[in-house]
Amino acid sequence: MPCVRFDNVIFDLDGTVLNTIDDLAGAGNWVCQQNGWPQFSVAEFMAMVGHGIPNLVSRFSPPDCQSPEQLRHTLSQFTAYYTAHNMDKTAPYPGIPALLARLRDAGIHMTVYSNKADALSRAIIARYFPDTFHLVRGKVDGVPVKPDPTGVRQILTDLSAGPARTLFVGDSSVDIHTAHNAGLPACGVSWGFRPRQSLVDAGADFLADTVEELEAVIRC
Repeated sequence: MPCVRFDNVIFDLDGTVLNTIDDLAGAGNWVCQQNGWPQFSVAEFMAMVGHGIPNLVSRFSPPDCQSPEQLRHTLSQFTAYYTAHNMDKTAPYPGIPALLARLRDAGIHMTVYSNKADALSRAIIARYFPDTFHLVRGKVDGVPVKPDPTGVRQILTDLSAGPARTLFVGDSSVDIHTAHNAGLPACGVSWGFRPRQSLVDAGADFLADTVEELEAVIRC
């Protein structure tokens, strides 16, 4: 893809700017323990996340505990525990805070878009990256989760931004497909929750193995 200096960057949250997997796995395994279910490794949770917390809850719930009523109860358990413990071990990936500061100082408009609940996304970003992003958007009622492009299109409208000068950055095929579904170029980062090859297979326009490589893509 030709060199483009992007004016706007939309970042995924989990696995892209913040390593949240230990807290997600901790909450999931706490729910499993409370219900007497098998528990999972952090690596196994990495393969489960990416499509929103209701989907995560369904994936770690046993086959005989998948009724709508049971899943609502399990989701309530997970949400209560995770809300209280979502910053126990979560931390920015190395180099990300400095990168975001440089991009902000360069006048690049930055957004976070996550499948995590909107209020939770805002709280986590406010804790780790205060006064950094122009907009933080999580899952809101009436808007389908990624890879549906509706949320991205709403963000572009809110920012008065065009797709050609807006880059979507994420660590999973879900993020790559989200970007392409909304007509945006996508950069996959390999330090997150999914194998690098999955980003290649999803058709990422750019790949970044380091923060420096990501900055080079954004600032060209």
